[in-house]
Amino acid sequence: MTCRNKTTRLRVIYNVTLTKKNKALYIPCNREKTEEKPSQNGITREVAMNQGNIDIHCHFFNFAFAFDELLEIGWRWLQGNYPYKSDEKLFEPEGIPFLPDELEGVVDYVVSLFRTLAHSPEENYLYEQKSYRESLWNPDEPLITVPLMMDIFFIIDNGNAQQYKSRLESLPAAQRKAALMPMKISDKEKTNFDVFAKDMKKRVITAISQKNAMNTQGRTAMPAGSAAVAAELDQVIRAFKADMGPSAKPRAVPSGGSVQMTRGYRKHLEALRALRKKNPDTVFPFLALDPRRVGIEKLMRDQVRIDRFRGIKLYCPLGYLPSHPALHPIFKKCIERNIPITAHTSPGGLPSLSGHIATSSRMKNGTIVPVVFDQASFMATHSVENDENAHSLFFADPDKWLEVFECNGFEKLRVNFAHFGGEKHIMAYAARSTDTNNWTGKIIRLMKRFENVYSDVSFCPCDSMKHAIETIMEREPVVRERLMFGTDYVMIMLLKCGLSNYFNHYKGINPDMLTTNPRKFLGEP
Repeated sequence: MTCRNKTTRLRVIYNVTLTKKNKALYIPCNREKTEEKPSQNGITREVAMNQGNIDIHCHFFNFAFAFDELLEIGWRWLQGNYPYKSDEKLFEPEGIPFLPDELEGVVDYVVSLFRTLAHSPEENYLYEQKSYRESLWNPDEPLITVPLMMDIFFIIDNGNAQQYKSRLESLPAAQRKAALMPMKISDKEKTNFDVFAKDMKKRVITAISQKNAMNTQGRTAMPAGSAAVAAELDQVIRAFKADMGPSAKPRAVPSGGSVQMTRGYRKHLEALRALRKKNPDTVFPFLALDPRRVGIEKLMRDQVRIDRFRGIKLYCPLGYLPSHPALHPIFKKCIERNIPITAHTSPGGLPSLSGHIATSSRMKNGTIVPVVFDQASFMATHSVENDENAHSLFFADPDKWLEVFECNGFEKLRVNFAHFGGEKHIMAYAARSTDTNNWTGKIIRLMKRFENVYSDVSFCPCDSMKHAIETIMEREPVVRERLMFGTDYVMIMLLKCGLSNYFNHYKGINPDMLTTNPRKFLGEP
């Protein structure tokens, strides 16, 4: 593997026009080094990116983030405020939580991340850098990372979010802002919240104990109820109560209160912004957008800037199609502002926990049609293997993007189809599978049709993956120009391989996957 000398740098200059409303529009200009100086229309700023290898797909969220979201989702549901405010409170008078079965799936998600116990996003970033340096790559420079934000708040939504969102957006500005203010826990609700939080803590610790007993993933067992787990959960609960309490000090809310800013989402956003500010040459985060969240257009305008987020992250298996009507204006802005998109594209991953979802789709001719997903009906007519889920197969199928790309003006949209269809599909395609439903094949066909379609091989730890990729590149030259390297850390920690070993699997991979291709995807000149 070729590593550049430390003194070699790619200097990327952006013209940033600061308007009276302090909004920024940026476009790549040239590669010449320049000092910051005033321009005719505003300020020209320099943005530097190291000339090093790039992990185009990673995550730095942690156990605490996931438990925060579990508390937010569960408590809002009990208060009749999930996903948006309604009139009915579901908490039983005697204070015993009555929770939807789907919430157990969120508990499992929290438990899946307990290996990141007490690790902050910054510590996860530093751990990846450490693993990279200790790998067989023997790098001269730090790894350039593209951490993808997650938005799991709508994971148990069955379609109500779309209806509530429409009502909220039709309210006068003042009422809408009031409805979107961060949730509070009143003094009279504190006892009920304590009962609820204690129950969530017990569920997480019990699930960890069960996983340790099964030892299905070959990890060193962590005793359930250990001081480390209990202390971390208690710390999250205390912070949640302090932040949501009636006496909590007012704090600035991103986008001025016009965006639904749930606590876990806000904390995750702020952590990545802080990490970007501290590591401006090696951290280029992507902002998670869910079309069911109120205010995503403003959120994008405010947060996708050179000093904040570099692109957009979509996770369709959580219950929406790429052709969702609320994403149409987002895609228009992405084209106007040269913003890349990464979208989950494998048959596995984290799916919605609702078995029946009512949503909608904007067809390429502009017509909006209702769409209903029913898990039982889908599984009765489709083959769903053990490492797959029905939601990913339905919502994340690469062909679902045709309604987007074939829309007038959207053919130049720059999209990374993450995971290249998944490990099993990659291996099958390399072995010359003739299955027209092979997702790797579908992505390659999109690459041939649309000049800005990319893909990455994150979460693909198979020992023979490097050879499979080389085989595909020999057969399909377009893949050599569009495929990128990714780890999918921290999710890769769910497997036995370890992060350093994951890097080792890819030692000697085509260098374009590590440098040229991701730079083009990110919009580098």
